[in-house]
Amino acid sequence: MAARLPLAACIVAFHLCLLLSPSSSLRTVVRHGVGIRPAYHFLPAKNWQNGRTGPMYHNGVYHLFYQYNPLGATSGTGNLSWGHSISRDLMNWAALDTALDPTAPFDHNGCWSGSATILPGGVPALLYTGRIDDGRVQVQNIAFPKNPTDPLLRDWVKPAYNPVIPLPADVPGEYFRDPTTAWVGRDGLWRIAIAAKVGGPNGFASTLIYRSNDFRHWKRNDLPLYTSRTANMVECPDLFPVAEPGMEEGRLGYASGTASSAMRHVLKLSVTNTTQDYYVVGRYDDVADTFMPEVDDARSIDDWPTWRRFDYGHVYASKSFFDTRKNRRVLWAWANESDSHNDDIA
Repeated sequence: MAARLPLAACIVAFHLCLLLSPSSSLRTVVRHGVGIRPAYHFLPAKNWQNGRTGPMYHNGVYHLFYQYNPLGATSGTGNLSWGHSISRDLMNWAALDTALDPTAPFDHNGCWSGSATILPGGVPALLYTGRIDDGRVQVQNIAFPKNPTDPLLRDWVKPAYNPVIPLPADVPGEYFRDPTTAWVGRDGLWRIAIAAKVGGPNGFASTLIYRSNDFRHWKRNDLPLYTSRTANMVECPDLFPVAEPGMEEGRLGYASGTASSAMRHVLKLSVTNTTQDYYVVGRYDDVADTFMPEVDDARSIDDWPTWRRFDYGHVYASKSFFDTRKNRRVLWAWANESDSHNDDIA
């Protein structure tokens, strides 16, 4: 069993990218490798950025959405927006105006992280966490492109029926976030995973599954996808299939077919105890919507401390997407700088 596990890392063509935030509209081209700017890692022109949110490849263009404070060099208080940059090659980027800003009652204290999903017909949807009530409550919202035919997807609309998933009664207000890219089960229903702490402030760090037949009305699965017994909180979950020997990598994308428990999956969790990302290979049951890690001499079923890491530097809050252009899965992560707060605002 242990000899097969490195397969997961091999087929995940992950590009660890330094996310820190964007600039203004398409008039700005962020040139990397100039002066002290990194040549390969993504870095916006100015201001604060942390985690990536909804990377995707759509109609020949790579889109990178990310947590961004357009008002300053730190994360600020309730100012987080979704920055938006585009690229043809994942190396040279043009910055657009922000895609989402905290302007509605369901996100007025910040547009936090989420994901992008390409719906039938090729229309993308953004799922994201909105903070309300002075940041004490987190809910899940949706947004759509104002003009789906715009190749750059510059403007986004947040429907008035948000939030699409309110805070559950058994989850504290500040522990319900990070909806994943959606996938379709064999029953034809959409599914997403959301990070939560179930049972109160001292409850269990869990990854919840929600199902929907219309991408608007969502119902929570009775069982969590996975529960950690030792983590304070797990964030930014990611679940994706990996190719077995002899299978085509092109089958890894949920967009072209439904999930199946016949193939192995990777579950990635960002653990707040260490602010590091951990992953394990296992079996996803798409009927019960639960995940069971594979066990070997090094990894136990007990929990994340025995799981592998994508990288042994400081990378966190990673998010993957399936690149249909090259039949590969690309993973982005946030590598934060070590500057002090005083350095950031100097």
